[in-house]
Amino acid sequence: MSNTSERISTGLVELDPILFGGFIKQSSYLIRGGPGQGKTTLGLHFLSAANPQNSALFIGFQETEEQLRANAKAVGIDVSNIHFLRLSPDEHFFTDQQGYDVFAAADVEQEPLAQSIIEAVERALPTHVFIDSMTQLRFLSADIYQYRKQVLSFLRYFRERGATVLFTSELSTELPDDDLQFIADGVITLDTAPTGSFIQVSKFRGSNFLRGPHQVRLGHRGLEVFPRPLPPKANFSEDERWRWNTDIEKLDEILGGGLEAGTISLITGPSGIGKSTLASLFVARAAAQGRKAAVYLFDEELSALLHRASSLKINLKEPLTDGRLSIEQVEPLRYLTDEFARLVMRKVEEEDVELVVLDSIAGFELTLGGSHESKTAIHALAKSLSRRGASVLLVNEVQALVGQFRISERGISYLSDNVIFMRFMEVEGELKKLLGVLKKRLSAFDTRVYTYEIGPTALSIGAPVGKQGWQNVLGGQQAVHE
Repeated sequence: MSNTSERISTGLVELDPILFGGFIKQSSYLIRGGPGQGKTTLGLHFLSAANPQNSALFIGFQETEEQLRANAKAVGIDVSNIHFLRLSPDEHFFTDQQGYDVFAAADVEQEPLAQSIIEAVERALPTHVFIDSMTQLRFLSADIYQYRKQVLSFLRYFRERGATVLFTSELSTELPDDDLQFIADGVITLDTAPTGSFIQVSKFRGSNFLRGPHQVRLGHRGLEVFPRPLPPKANFSEDERWRWNTDIEKLDEILGGGLEAGTISLITGPSGIGKSTLASLFVARAAAQGRKAAVYLFDEELSALLHRASSLKINLKEPLTDGRLSIEQVEPLRYLTDEFARLVMRKVEEEDVELVVLDSIAGFELTLGGSHESKTAIHALAKSLSRRGASVLLVNEVQALVGQFRISERGISYLSDNVIFMRFMEVEGELKKLLGVLKKRLSAFDTRVYTYEIGPTALSIGAPVGKQGWQNVLGGQQAVHE
């Protein structure tokens, strides 16, 4: 009987926390998935995690030992301590036209196969076993009943000898693996969705686990797992929070003194209205106060941002040089969503970054291929950052230049503690810029709408539009001048 408190590593640092510490000792786990999804690579990672005091055994029905060693070396997996038992037919099976005319393969091959496995186990005394694949046993069984008995007996044989077993199935319509899912102590599936490949745990006896799909990358480092960020529980605190400000007195007054630390803020407006410039003001001020900030640019080129900031006397270059500020030009299609989330989380946790800017949400969505899951991913990342004490600025672009007022077409305003909106107003053929605060959860703010100008230095706030005689500037109809 396995002790659920005794765990062994999966061989993948990021998969262990999904299983709350790794596989349970002396248990058996089914790894499902189609061809090329990384089942064998996961098995090699698992076997390579066996420490020198333990032993690992690979029982393979398909690839040769030479192929497996070459493939493992190509992705940097050390297999020097792994014992390989090859049960695939050699070339003589074909050249000598070996076959069975009188007896079924089950009657001829079962006994020597079992003997080969027993001898390999007695030699290696493995604690880690990987079988690739269990489906091969089905071809050596007279019927489903015999196959199920064989698998149960096979896995019990290893369990009684203290081994933890991973085994794969060759999933197909003709050969479903439902019976193996019932037999196994755990079921892990590798599959592909429009947003990329993922790993998902659907069964794990004796333990809880992180549910849902977690993205994976199969590449030159083998199999990499990126657990979807799970926001920690919220802390109850009534402490007065210090505030991020812009050092523009009038703007900070409109914001009720600034944006409270640890909150999520949405800066929303159409293209070209100054959203990134406003975010840069918060970043520059943070750096001037000795606090670290990180900006992730999905749309604008880094050189363009720095040039514009410099022309507006917004100091980004100096903190960028001395490390108070990091700016990464993100190519959306380069990252998986959960991979990018891990990158940002590490930045906050390992480098004490306190302010994170995602510019823009549309670019972030591209990492998901425009998937409907983008809202969930943004929620998970932003909440995870804020509950760890970091402040988040989300730069959001709305499509309409003028007309009916909308905060966002993405339905993410609920996520934000603070909403700053920017929009255009047409006056006698000229576009005027408007700015206002729609929401602040933690403090009061100025509810009036202001005109503003960008340049020649930073951003200057004008008078409230009401005092300028303009009404209905957010109504979608033509503004009225009294």
